Amino acid sequence: MSQSDVLQQATERLDAAIEKLEDRLQQVFAAEEGEVSLAALKEELRDLIDERDQLLADLEAERSRVRRLKAANEEVSDRLEAVKGTIKDMMPAVPG
Repeated sequence: MSQSDVLQQATERLDAAIEKLEDRLQQVFAAEEGEVSLAALKEELRDLIDERDQLLADLEAERSRVRRLKAANEEVSDRLEAVKGTIKDMMPAVPG
Protein backbone atom coordinates (compact mmCIF):
# COMPACT_ATOMS: atom_id res chain seq x y z
CA MET A 1 0.00 0.00 0.00
CA SER A 2 1.47 3.31 -1.04
CA GLN A 3 1.88 6.31 1.18
CA SER A 4 -0.82 8.18 -0.69
CA ASP A 5 -3.24 5.26 -0.19
CA VAL A 6 -2.60 5.20 3.55
CA LEU A 7 -2.98 8.96 3.81
CA GLN A 8 -6.17 8.81 1.72
CA GLN A 9 -7.62 6.17 4.04
CA ALA A 10 -6.67 8.20 7.09
CA THR A 11 -8.28 11.28 5.56
CA GLU A 12 -11.45 9.35 4.82
CA ARG A 13 -11.59 8.04 8.38
CA LEU A 14 -11.10 11.55 9.72
CA ASP A 15 -13.85 12.88 7.46
CA ALA A 16 -16.19 10.12 8.62
CA ALA A 17 -15.42 10.88 12.27
CA ILE A 18 -16.06 14.59 11.74
CA GLU A 19 -19.31 13.84 9.95
CA LYS A 20 -20.38 11.58 12.81
CA LEU A 21 -19.58 14.33 15.31
CA GLU A 22 -21.51 16.92 13.29
CA ASP A 23 -24.54 14.62 13.10
CA ARG A 24 -24.42 14.02 16.83
CA LEU A 25 -24.08 17.73 17.59
CA GLN A 26 -27.10 18.45 15.42
CA GLN A 27 -29.05 15.87 17.43
CA VAL A 28 -27.89 17.41 20.68
CA PHE A 29 -28.90 20.92 19.71
CA ALA A 30 -32.20 19.74 18.23
CA ALA A 31 -33.15 17.62 21.25
CA GLU A 32 -35.02 18.98 24.19
CA GLU A 33 -33.08 19.45 27.39
CA GLY A 34 -32.69 16.26 29.39
CA GLU A 35 -32.99 13.89 26.42
CA VAL A 36 -29.26 13.83 25.71
CA SER A 37 -27.28 11.28 27.64
CA LEU A 38 -24.06 12.69 29.03
CA ALA A 39 -22.62 9.17 29.12
CA ALA A 40 -23.37 8.72 25.41
CA LEU A 41 -21.67 12.01 24.59
CA LYS A 42 -18.63 11.05 26.64
CA GLU A 43 -18.46 7.68 24.87
CA GLU A 44 -18.60 9.34 21.46
CA LEU A 45 -15.91 11.80 22.52
CA ARG A 46 -13.68 8.90 23.62
CA ASP A 47 -14.26 7.20 20.26
CA LEU A 48 -13.29 10.36 18.40
CA ILE A 49 -10.19 10.83 20.53
CA ASP A 50 -9.19 7.21 19.89
CA GLU A 51 -9.70 7.72 16.15
CA ARG A 52 -7.63 10.91 16.23
CA ASP A 53 -4.84 9.16 18.12
CA GLN A 54 -4.84 6.33 15.57
CA LEU A 55 -4.70 8.83 12.71
CA LEU A 56 -1.75 10.58 14.33
CA ALA A 57 0.03 7.26 14.81
CA ASP A 58 -0.62 6.32 11.16
CA LEU A 59 0.64 9.68 9.98
CA GLU A 60 3.82 9.43 12.05
CA ALA A 61 4.44 5.89 10.78
CA GLU A 62 4.12 7.12 7.19
CA ARG A 63 6.45 10.05 7.86
CA SER A 64 8.99 7.65 9.31
CA ARG A 65 8.63 5.39 6.28
CA VAL A 66 9.19 8.36 3.95
CA ARG A 67 12.35 9.31 5.86
CA ARG A 68 13.67 5.74 5.56
CA LEU A 69 12.87 5.60 1.85
CA LYS A 70 14.61 8.92 1.23
CA ALA A 71 17.70 7.73 3.09
CA ALA A 72 17.73 4.46 1.12
CA ASN A 73 17.31 6.39 -2.12
CA GLU A 74 20.27 8.63 -1.30
CA GLU A 75 22.43 5.62 -0.40
CA VAL A 76 21.56 3.78 -3.62
CA SER A 77 22.21 6.93 -5.68
CA ASP A 78 25.61 7.36 -4.04
CA ARG A 79 26.50 3.72 -4.70
CA LEU A 80 25.41 3.96 -8.34
CA GLU A 81 27.55 7.07 -8.82
CA ALA A 82 30.54 5.23 -7.31
CA VAL A 83 30.01 2.24 -9.60
CA LYS A 84 29.61 4.54 -12.59
CA GLY A 85 32.91 6.23 -11.76
CA THR A 86 34.67 2.88 -11.30
CA ILE A 87 33.39 1.61 -14.66
CA LYS A 88 34.54 4.80 -16.40
CA ASP A 89 37.99 4.41 -14.83
CA MET A 90 38.23 0.78 -15.95
CA MET A 91 37.17 1.34 -19.56
CA PRO A 92 39.87 2.20 -22.03
CA ALA A 93 39.52 5.46 -23.83
CA VAL A 94 37.75 4.93 -27.13
CA PRO A 95 38.76 7.32 -29.87
CA GLY A 96 36.01 9.39 -31.17
